Amino acid sequence: MQRMGYEQWGLNRVFEPEPGFSGKVMIEDGQIDLELDVKSKGRVTHFGIRGRATTVFPVKSEALSGLQRDACFLNESPELVAKLYWPEETRQSEPDILNEVYKIAQTDTDVRGHVPELVWFRKFKETSTSKIRVALGLKDAERAEQGSRVLYIIVFRKLIPITTLSGEEFLAAWWQVVKCHRALWKRGVLHRDVSPSNLMGYHLRGQFIAVLNDYDLSSFRRDGPRGLERTGTVPFMAVDLLSPDAMAGKVEHLYAHDAESLIWVLTWVCLRYKDGELLSKNRPLEEWLKLDAIRCRKEKNDFRTSELSTMCPSGSHAVSWEVVGKCFEGIDSIYPSKGYQKLTDELAFQLLLEGPMLEHESRRRTY
Repeated sequence: MQRMGYEQWGLNRVFEPEPGFSGKVMIEDGQIDLELDVKSKGRVTHFGIRGRATTVFPVKSEALSGLQRDACFLNESPELVAKLYWPEETRQSEPDILNEVYKIAQTDTDVRGHVPELVWFRKFKETSTSKIRVALGLKDAERAEQGSRVLYIIVFRKLIPITTLSGEEFLAAWWQVVKCHRALWKRGVLHRDVSPSNLMGYHLRGQFIAVLNDYDLSSFRRDGPRGLERTGTVPFMAVDLLSPDAMAGKVEHLYAHDAESLIWVLTWVCLRYKDGELLSKNRPLEEWLKLDAIRCRKEKNDFRTSELSTMCPSGSHAVSWEVVGKCFEGIDSIYPSKGYQKLTDELAFQLLLEGPMLEHESRRRTY
């Protein structure tokens, strides 16, 4: 280990030339200036001994702020955020996925304006963890890239969490995400990681425009999933994907699975947020955040079969809770006493999402 330098262990001196450094850094031969606010209260960090180690925080850049923008992006915020993370090298990169998403947005109104705006990115090839195996002379060094990770930084235009909304405004934003996700799936872009933190948005002329965010676990249908990493966030994954076989990659990821995830997200927000704020105490479903896939599968089955009828949403999400109830009628129908009832993509959309939403809109017109 003494033979290896700090850079071979993944240290990138671009962002921290010396311990405790805080200030402006220059990248790409001084062409891009970045002032990272690493001490911001808005910083979001995902800790863990494995995974992507994603960190998002505000960033300022004169060079990036002056870039000409594409007309398909509607977010008028001048603020930027930087996302630093370590994705698997063999997985399709997020910039590549977004490039395809932007092509779809040119012609699909359900996607246009409902996806994040990538301003700039950089892949630090020299940080690849595969170099550790090579430097140590391990026997499988020739397969070093399998499961290896590399540092990326991506700068996006700032978004607002959808959880800051309530009532009909929140439900309308959630439905915008449903339609965007559906449109992308039909065009071969599979998001594969629906969770509350990936539902964002921005204000435009007095209206909230929802955004389906975070494509670093996405894939193209034509290629299939790549890499060794499980795709999804356990508390929001479909019950069918929480089995041992699914965790081992032996269960096909269907549109119905992501549709179910959208319903779990809706349920989660209704129970845990009030007036745009996370409840300070007695938050329902809190233990799900600490469970592995198998135990969470049991908890979610118990929830839908016996606990749902006893739950009470916050006052600011009573409207959405009516839709939740109808959505779970659909979920229950695809989970018979044993097994899982596979549906076509269109039938899954109609049964789990569109039907409940149309019924809600019909009741609104009646009142």
